[in-house]
Amino acid sequence: MINLIYINTQEWLRLKFLQVVFFLAFAYVCLSYLLATLSFTDQLRIKFNLGFTGLELATVLVAAFISTHALDRDIERKTFQVILARPIARWHLLIGYLGSIFFLNAILVFFMTLVMVIFFGLQVDLLNVIVVSYSLLLKSVVVGAFGLMLSTLARPMFGLVMVFSYWAMAYSVPDIRYFIQKIQSSSLERASIVFDYIFPQFYLFNWKSYRDVEAGFIVNDVVWASLHCFGWVFLLMFLASVFIRKKDIV
Repeated sequence: MINLIYINTQEWLRLKFLQVVFFLAFAYVCLSYLLATLSFTDQLRIKFNLGFTGLELATVLVAAFISTHALDRDIERKTFQVILARPIARWHLLIGYLGSIFFLNAILVFFMTLVMVIFFGLQVDLLNVIVVSYSLLLKSVVVGAFGLMLSTLARPMFGLVMVFSYWAMAYSVPDIRYFIQKIQSSSLERASIVFDYIFPQFYLFNWKSYRDVEAGFIVNDVVWASLHCFGWVFLLMFLASVFIRKKDIV
């Protein structure tokens, strides 16, 4: 399984797509630095807010693209059949894909966080910056797990759209509830409760703002965010392993 993760990570690193994403993430951080210099006040707030927002977009883009295209890519290149000729379970391949998503985004998060720390200066607690970056990495793994589950059911482009919709809904549940309360529909209010069970609660640990970086974090919140994301990853990967068993590869 470790070999699968290593091979997948090497293959994806060679693609120009990832090189472009890495470059765009770096350019976005540089742009946030330039935009902050145009303000006479709250420069550090603008830098971190824009920088972490760009970093999350980059990690989600990497996770969404790889998770929805990895399985279909291996099937079209016939490498999936070659691997399955060996005594390897199909769910091991899914773990290999997810592991490569984790390591690629870990590289991206580490590199971009280091760039932000160097560019923006150590005017805040470094541990708080690491916690924010860690939360973004966790979310990207959940998004990747959802994309892998979809890849066993749908075509890559449809899965890519659904993954971004899933990520947006994970932040939008409170807004939807607020809208439902305004229109005063009891049936929709009851239906909105289901949203917390079918979408991860990313809005509860949306720590991309400078206010969060400056205020710090409670250990219990970080532990809860970790367990929440790990639980969703386990559930989504379990469903993906069930669906891939029924998928017709040939």
